[in-house]
Amino acid sequence: MGKIAFTGIQNARDLGGIKTQEGRIVKKKRLIKSGSIFCATEDDIDLLKDKYKVKLIVDLRTDTERKAMPVCVEDMSIIWNPLYMENIQGLLFTKTDREIIENHLKALFIVNNQADDETEYAMEEVRKMIKADGFDAEEYMSCMYQKFVNNQIIQKQIKQFFNIIMNKRGGSILWFCTAGKDRSGMLAALLLYALGVSKEDIIRDYMAAAESSEDAVDLIIDKLFPASEPNGVIYRQQAKKLFSSRECYINAFFDAIEKDYVSVDNYLQKAIELHVDNIVRLKTLYLEDYKADHHINF
Repeated sequence: MGKIAFTGIQNARDLGGIKTQEGRIVKKKRLIKSGSIFCATEDDIDLLKDKYKVKLIVDLRTDTERKAMPVCVEDMSIIWNPLYMENIQGLLFTKTDREIIENHLKALFIVNNQADDETEYAMEEVRKMIKADGFDAEEYMSCMYQKFVNNQIIQKQIKQFFNIIMNKRGGSILWFCTAGKDRSGMLAALLLYALGVSKEDIIRDYMAAAESSEDAVDLIIDKLFPASEPNGVIYRQQAKKLFSSRECYINAFFDAIEKDYVSVDNYLQKAIELHVDNIVRLKTLYLEDYKADHHINF
């Protein structure tokens, strides 16, 4: 199914239609990932309810993000399952790790185009980060993706996400973060892998999100660095890398898994406790036989 066209929701994608290595496909209108639904219009909500039959929403955002951009939708259950939380980062993150995550959180406030003091502060902090000597957006984001692999808190939250997915009955499920590319993207990648999709097709789906968010990214960049600003072109290039989906980011995620766990299968089993019976259940719930009239849209 690929991209879902909403008015106020960015990076919404139906994972249905993606083919597995066993020759089956992901069921349509069952698994949906997106950016924040804070700006969803009434038409967007109606589309989620009526066409996609969304019954359950999983909010991956931090408490700060939730309070700044609250979400409440009638007739849909919302489970808060933050991939990381500000108030416990210090327990298992090094100082460098915390700085990477905290800067990432500041950057995310800009995505929702909020006009308040907190967003203005975040924008200024992100400008400073990008302008700092030696800053490389791709290296920074790749490092952040790698940090997600071994943190025990994040592993616990990923395990909880899979528990939610496995115990969902009826209707479809939507999970979202703020931008719809990093936290939701990594979870989609792991879920597709567990369902038997090849790494190449997972990366292709991840990269398709970049195409659906180009306009929003350009608006963010215009706010951060107007074209007339000195060195604006250089800073705009770095900002675009920071807010876009890049193949090197998802590759860094998989590389970190394979470095520390040998394989993604081993990571899912050892770190996420997703065992054979769980994989069978996921496939039973979310896969169907491939038919010639199925079309895969990345």
